[in-house]
Amino acid sequence: MRAVKKIVLITTTQPAANPRIVKEADVLAAEGYNVIMLYCFTTGWAQEKDKSILDEAVWDYKQIGGENKSSFSYSISRILFAIYKFINKKSGGAYFAEKAHARCYSSLLKEAIKLKADWYIGHNPGTMAIAANAAKINNAKCGFDFEDYHRGEYNNENKTGYLRQIFLEKKYIDEFIYISTASPLITKAIEADFANKKLQFITLLNTFFKKDQPDFRSDLEENQLKLFWFSQYIGTGRGLELLITCLQKLNDTSITLTLAGNCTNLVKNQFLKLAGDFSNNIDFCGVITPKELPRLAARFHVGLALEPARDINNDIALSNKIFTFLLAGNAIIFSETNAQKKFNYEYKAGISFPIGDREELEKCILYFKNKLILNNQRVRNFTTAHEVLNWENESKKLLAIIN
Repeated sequence: MRAVKKIVLITTTQPAANPRIVKEADVLAAEGYNVIMLYCFTTGWAQEKDKSILDEAVWDYKQIGGENKSSFSYSISRILFAIYKFINKKSGGAYFAEKAHARCYSSLLKEAIKLKADWYIGHNPGTMAIAANAAKINNAKCGFDFEDYHRGEYNNENKTGYLRQIFLEKKYIDEFIYISTASPLITKAIEADFANKKLQFITLLNTFFKKDQPDFRSDLEENQLKLFWFSQYIGTGRGLELLITCLQKLNDTSITLTLAGNCTNLVKNQFLKLAGDFSNNIDFCGVITPKELPRLAARFHVGLALEPARDINNDIALSNKIFTFLLAGNAIIFSETNAQKKFNYEYKAGISFPIGDREELEKCILYFKNKLILNNQRVRNFTTAHEVLNWENESKKLLAIIN
């Protein structure tokens, strides 16, 4: 009989803001492991959405560093975090790098060590050092998940963060048994960064459990084309300006657009002004929990993956949008980032347009006005999610290592 292993998953954000770590916790707990998630407060909307996730969790959890912005422990950690980042910046990215990369570094590490686990798995850049150090002290194993290509997220204005990220990667990479990533191109990039390291690399696409797949909606309005986009935040620089300009030019009242996510009044008004007469066909539906998203998405015909390739990471990552759309049976319109173009070539999940090309985006939208094409694509995507691109299949790669 296999002894029950204890696995500690660590994130510097919250369950609602990191569905990937929640799926990992679920599948490991279902395998019979004793799973504990350590996480930190980041934002109020996620704190609210965490409740429904944690109420149903079959694993343990502990929030570190305060429950909200007014809590004493949060305030103290923020002050210390600012001090460490200031010193780190002056030192060129080396001194206090661990503490400057995660607000609750010391508290998370202390709790992780105390749990005496068999495995420590870090999610988010700030947890790399925590997972590695906790594992070393407890003579345990550790892994790290590059959900994004983190060194590729920085721009020229944050050179310190970039240098710190590389410093920590080089310092701790040898401690890990495996590295997981969320897209084939991120795997390829990190393999190139550490070509001389004896590491096991696996790609775990941001797929979802088949059990979370809603019923296929064949009853959607035939006289409309319902478009859907979501993220944690609705903001500028994410391809939405191009989309809304396109819809304003088309001025087709049979087309609707729904945007899900946290949105400020400033951004909302900016988009509505840009939309002109089409503004009446745009719905801002607020923040939706990861659990609710597939059912909501199933109410629409087309999902929009509009990444603008704003940095290296954005160009080579595959967001959970794509896999939510597949699960829900949406046809997909892709911008042609390198990752999305490669993905669509392999799985034929929709139609794509060159980044920034409004006229080609317009053609993509009109392409799905053809109901036969639209319905065939929706059925294909729903089937792909059910039979191929799901977490039951994808997580086998992780379980093969942990087991």
